[in-house]
Amino acid sequence: MTSTSRPSAQTFAQFMASLPRSEIDRVNELNRKEAMAQHKAFRQAFKAGSCSFCGNPLTSFDVSKPCRHWLLKPEGVRKEHIEQLATDLSWSILENYVRWVANEESFAQNINDLADEGTGKLLELTVKFKNLEWSFSCGATDLSGHDGGGDHSKVPHWHFQMYVDGKPFVRYNDYHLPLSEADAGFLELMRAHPGKVHRRLAGGTGMSEVFHESMLETLVTQGRSGASEEEAERAPIKLDTVIMADPGTTIRGEDIYNLIQAARAEGVTATSKMRELKNVSVLTTISAGPGVVRQAPRSKRKRRRDRGVEKHDRARDEQQKREAKKPKT
Repeated sequence: MTSTSRPSAQTFAQFMASLPRSEIDRVNELNRKEAMAQHKAFRQAFKAGSCSFCGNPLTSFDVSKPCRHWLLKPEGVRKEHIEQLATDLSWSILENYVRWVANEESFAQNINDLADEGTGKLLELTVKFKNLEWSFSCGATDLSGHDGGGDHSKVPHWHFQMYVDGKPFVRYNDYHLPLSEADAGFLELMRAHPGKVHRRLAGGTGMSEVFHESMLETLVTQGRSGASEEEAERAPIKLDTVIMADPGTTIRGEDIYNLIQAARAEGVTATSKMRELKNVSVLTTISAGPGVVRQAPRSKRKRRRDRGVEKHDRARDEQQKREAKKPKT
């Protein structure tokens, strides 16, 4: 890596870590107000089919005027244009933009920034909007710079992937994109203080915020059950509940059935109704539902949900093979 990029990121991280809490809160509030104003302008323009940053239609493309709305792939945009844009603007600006775009279609569930669905990198998330999908990645070795990718890999960099209609348009390994000084400094701060540094983006709420510890009780008590199987397949939240009778007592299946029917009639979660049972302990596990976009980590390791799908598919295929071998009557 270059001799100046690493100290610069470390200096930024050390400076941020040295700020008193009151100053951090003050700066965060200023940034929040500015972001909210930008997001309001973005929403108004986006709904009208125009870009709040360049003022042109979202379908426009002018190679001499790079703009973040190029990520929507207007006609004429090629992968080298995305490289140019990502090099000029770095990671955080583009991530913020696609988060805003994704939440125009569906709140939070099109933004998978859940740590347990990734592979432990500093930056790892996937964002979806209609037929577009964007993924961002930066590991510790990317931040430090490494050999094996030419000069571009030796400086702090990040990786980007973009799919259009389910097909790769830009792959992770296509480019080593340079991090801006501020972005490298922020990631260095994250590395130096694991689990203590978070980004909260006005208008860009993702699933990690939905699953914040402070929100878990609300998800159970105020969540809504799907009215149909199709709606359930689009659900952003999955609740798995285990009910255990207290020692010396039993659970009547009829009571559980009645509560499930009552939950459906009221449109609330079955889990919330289970708490009405007497002499039982209720344990609930909350996870991302089938309606949440799948994270596309930069690793060969499969997500747990993907492994489960593969296992199910293999079992189904084996069953079909067995059925095909049976003699026809």
